[in-house]
Amino acid sequence: MKKLLSVITVLFLAVGMIMPVTAEDDFSDTTYWTNLCTGAGGVSLTIAQKKSCAAFMNYMKSQSKDLEKALEDIDNKMQDAAAELARLGREVQNYQAQVYQLNQTIAMYNGQIAVKEQEIERLEGEIADSEAQIDAAEEKIKERMVMAQETMRLNPYLDILMGARSFNDFIRITNGLSDITAYDEKTMQDLQVLIEKLNNDKIQVEKEKEDIEALKVEVVAKQAEVLALLYQVQLLEEEQYRQYAELQAQGNKIASNIDAIKATMDSIQEKLNEVVAAGGWTYPVSGGHINPNAGTWHYYSGALHLGADFVGSKGTPVVAAGNGVILHSTDGCDDGYIGNGCTYGGAWGGGNQVFALFKINGGLYGMSYSHLLKGTTIAAGTVVKSGDIIASLGTSGNSSGPHCHIEIYYLGSADNFAYYASHWNGDLAFNAGWGVTGYNLRCEAGNSAPCRVRPESVYGG
Repeated sequence: MKKLLSVITVLFLAVGMIMPVTAEDDFSDTTYWTNLCTGAGGVSLTIAQKKSCAAFMNYMKSQSKDLEKALEDIDNKMQDAAAELARLGREVQNYQAQVYQLNQTIAMYNGQIAVKEQEIERLEGEIADSEAQIDAAEEKIKERMVMAQETMRLNPYLDILMGARSFNDFIRITNGLSDITAYDEKTMQDLQVLIEKLNNDKIQVEKEKEDIEALKVEVVAKQAEVLALLYQVQLLEEEQYRQYAELQAQGNKIASNIDAIKATMDSIQEKLNEVVAAGGWTYPVSGGHINPNAGTWHYYSGALHLGADFVGSKGTPVVAAGNGVILHSTDGCDDGYIGNGCTYGGAWGGGNQVFALFKINGGLYGMSYSHLLKGTTIAAGTVVKSGDIIASLGTSGNSSGPHCHIEIYYLGSADNFAYYASHWNGDLAFNAGWGVTGYNLRCEAGNSAPCRVRPESVYGG
């Protein structure tokens, strides 16, 4: 946070002398003067304005102790909030682990249900076959007895048999008729076996059905647990997003090496002047798609989200959306987790990041790419063409899985490209605000440059 002071000191030296505060200048609106004197609006200063800016620098120097204390307070608050975010992140991970285990159990139960349903289907098929065989055997026996009645002289017995109330009665009666059992004893034994198997299969089917119902009850109970845990996760994530927005609004004002960035831009002025506008927007993540649950301007939970999350496989190329230059890039963060604030001079929690300035369709646009894979981010000062690889998709910083968080800022006419690049003040939101302020500075709400562009309006989704 003390780096802002060093920026101011450098600017004092650049001015060459300390100008007194003129009577007509009121520096209470420091935002106005900071934007004016650092070229944030992309407008050349008049001689009078330059003199006023020199006086403003002197004023800021006189306020430096208060400024230093304010920045230290912000830094302390950020550390406290970051620790709280990390704690919330651990709780989310714990709940997510429980959800995973429950889903594994549910999958196991569903697998058992599927096996049992297949077994029921098999048994019911066998039952149908057994019933068909029994029916066929019954008819066969009756036909043979009718045909044999003249020679066997079994008219009285046949009447008894035909009067049986069920086939079980039929078998019981025939067992008492020694002549008939001798005549077709083997058929009767086969029928007994078929009937026994039929009854056993029916009993087994009922048992399997009871087991399935019990498993379904367990599945519903586990699903209820999952929903309860997911609700807890949602509440935690909402709190995380709220705190994350506050951190961004407080601490992501100035890039750490703004002087080096300006020196780099000055050294490549000729290249910057040669950049032509791209004729359209190039999709930033090869083969990726926008996560509908984390779109601009809100998460599915309703929490503020000032960009779109482009989801894809880890290591997928991330490319330049247009022709332009890389203003700033950060690297060094390993894979992160919810609540991880890792950054090396970028936006809090963004992990490895790239900040680019593009000329597209005659417009000037800033664009930030976050959560990139370690060791892949392109260097600041690199002039790029639309589609050039600038990094690989990762999950660094405050991230729960491979994706690239992208924010787009409209900055005015593309004619100001080279000037803006060499006069960028290091604001990682390109002066389009953070948190609620950033939301209020949406281009679609009628704001002029600098304003925030909804990525979905460019890429769909």
